Amino acid sequence: MGFRFRRYLVQLLALYSLKTISSHDVQLQFCAYLLGVNLQKIDDETAMANLIVLSEQISFIFDKNEKLTPYFLQQKFPKLYVFGIRYDGYIVNTSFDTLTCSLTALQFIEAQELLSKTGEKLPLLAAILYCPPPYNSEKAHALADKFTALKPKQLLSIAFNFQAFVGYLFHKTHFSILMQRKETPKSEISIGLSDMLYNLSSDGLGDAENIERMPVIKYLSIMRKKLIESVRAMNDAKVELAEIADKTGLDFKTINKILQ
Repeated sequence: MGFRFRRYLVQLLALYSLKTISSHDVQLQFCAYLLGVNLQKIDDETAMANLIVLSEQISFIFDKNEKLTPYFLQQKFPKLYVFGIRYDGYIVNTSFDTLTCSLTALQFIEAQELLSKTGEKLPLLAAILYCPPPYNSEKAHALADKFTALKPKQLLSIAFNFQAFVGYLFHKTHFSILMQRKETPKSEISIGLSDMLYNLSSDGLGDAENIERMPVIKYLSIMRKKLIESVRAMNDAKVELAEIADKTGLDFKTINKILQ
């Protein structure tokens, strides 16, 4: 799917979040957009019925319980203008089958912690994601006041775009192992990632400020490596599989795969 279609989808999902349109409206309007059909010009009941049936076959947006499922590694809103000032967003690069992202570890974690928030928190989320480098929390917090001028639709589109990026990372890549902890709410998982951020300093990987500014993909790679190493170390220490699962939150299948 091209950039234009994905961006339109993100805008539709923003309206869906505002309860302006239903999930069926999202499917129908997106289907019409893909086909280049103007819904307002359709006056034939059979044609409209056929379009509705076709739109119901679009299953990648919602699952059978009408929960959102879109995941993608793209930045749909690379720049914003607030009071005439341009703010550049984070960059996601997948060329040469290699994933890089300009977000820092701290920036990613702080933005992820806000994903479950709505309304008044969205300007802060946008400010974190579009904060001019070098990133720091205080600068983003101050910038959030200006970002309240953005329309709710814009703020929600930014949030959905980032949510799709996070979703892809933790559901479609090898980083999914970091989100397999059962019975742990997402907010607590995010806090765990934040705690580990500063534990890396004690491991000799740099001072706190350098760890905060580490590229997020590098940070997640280190986190994944440390998790795998901890599983193998516990196994070498003859720790029971059930206890390893309890300590790491990983399921038996994942643990066995690590130990192979």
